[in-house]
Parts: sequence; structure tokens; C-alpha cells
Amino acid sequence: MTIKEALSWARQELKDSCERPQYDAELLLAYILQQDRTYLITHDNDTIDIKKYKELIARRKNNEPYEYIIGKASFYDIHLHVEEGVLIPRPETEILIDLVADIIKKENITRIAEIGVGSGAISIVLARKFPKLKSIATDICDTPIKVAQLNINKYELSERIELRKSNLIDEVSEPIELVVSNPPYIAEDFLLASNVVDYEPKEALFGGRVGDELLKQIILDVKARDIKWLACEMGYDQKEPLQAFVNELGVKSIQFYKDLAGHDRGFVIEFNQGNNNE
Repeated sequence: MTIKEALSWARQELKDSCERPQYDAELLLAYILQQDRTYLITHDNDTIDIKKYKELIARRKNNEPYEYIIGKASFYDIHLHVEEGVLIPRPETEILIDLVADIIKKENITRIAEIGVGSGAISIVLARKFPKLKSIATDICDTPIKVAQLNINKYELSERIELRKSNLIDEVSEPIELVVSNPPYIAEDFLLASNVVDYEPKEALFGGRVGDELLKQIILDVKARDIKWLACEMGYDQKEPLQAFVNELGVKSIQFYKDLAGHDRGFVIEFNQGNNNE
């Protein structure tokens, strides 16, 4: 079968399960051939062995995310190993990183903690931006810690990013200046697309019955530890309850931010320092 014929077949196979069947078909064939997508156009009459391609198309047709199929994800300026059991990093998390980077630069921060390390995306990008930065990154599950360590080793950052199995920051006793997190924040009854709910780890998606329970616990834990800064992602509908929660709790400031689609996506809190007094 030629490349042109293979792509035509794959596009038909994927038309009911992918938003961009042609694009996904091209990505997977380019991956198998270890070429870029332009190669497919300039060599469309070349004959290929389609067996492996059919296997990958079947997986994609069954809604398995592209990143799990090829075992890696592009994020910010790096490529990360990913596998089932680890949340695939999203483009909107790059906004969170940029906001945290501004605080690190402004405050000359050198010690941070990340809650929910996943693939290691946040800690790795920040460490690459700031050569003096040291991080303790936690996760409650074994697979993210294993995968994050692989990615940390790939970028030679094991001296500056330490991984710990921990619920939130329970196992972090050292002085920390800032906590960053993309925690689970989806309500347990929220209906997600098959490619997300059937494959990605539920521990990294669902934040409780309402969805914001873990976010509130993180806020309480960081305040109790007298850490000055907290930056988190959140759900698009959680701004009002979280604003009310911190108003009652008392913080120096909370700033919410939006994602590129204009949805509320996260917040940065500056806490009052010194014995948690207002």
C-alpha cells in the first residue's frame, strides 16, 4: 500500500473518533516512518508495510490518546516520556509556569515544591529556566514518580529536583518559598471525553465530589506552613467558591488568571507572612 492509500484508509477509520482524522493519521504514520509530515506529501507514492500502522490506528480509533501511543508528549520547549498512569501535560499549564517564573524572578526564589508531579513537566521546565532553583516534587502514586524520574534524568536535573511519594506536602519538612500545583480539580460526576476518562489516571483528574476539595486542602496546608506563594490550576467554574474560601481564610492577595480560551483556569495566592497572622 502506498503512503497516499494508507492515509486515505486511516482517515476513514478515524473519522468518527477524532476531531482531525487526517492530522492524526499523518502524525501516526510520520511516527512509524520516523519522518516529518512533509515527507508524507513528497513521498505519497512510496510503498510501505502497513501492519504496524494498522495496530496504532486501531488504538487511536479506540480513543487512546496519541501521546500514550507514541510514549511521549511535547510541552513548552521539551519532550517528555508519558505512559498510562501519568497525566498528559496540557498547553494551558504553560500559562501557570510563566506566572510562577515571574514570581521566582521577582522574589529571587530558590526553593519550591510541586504537588502532583505527573510527568515532571512543571518542575523540569522551571529548573531549566532557573539554574539556581531546587525543587521537591511530590506525588501520591508510584507511576508518576517513576516516569518523572526518567524525564528528570533525561534533562540531567536529578541534583536539583527531588521526588517524594507524599500526600500533598505532608512529607516536605524543609523551608519552601513557593508551592506550584496542577492538582485534580474535576468533580467526580463530571462527564469527560472517552480519550481522557478511559485512559488518563483518575487520581490526577478528579478532585472530590465537588471538585475543589483538594484545592482547598492545598491552600490550607500551604498557609499552615507559612509559605508565601501558592500557584495552582483550577476548574473553569471554581473561581467564586475559591474566592469565598480565601476571603474567609484571610490571605494577602489572590489573583485569578484565564486560559487562552478565556476560561478561568488558575490562581496565584500571596499569603501573609509570620505566624499566619493577617
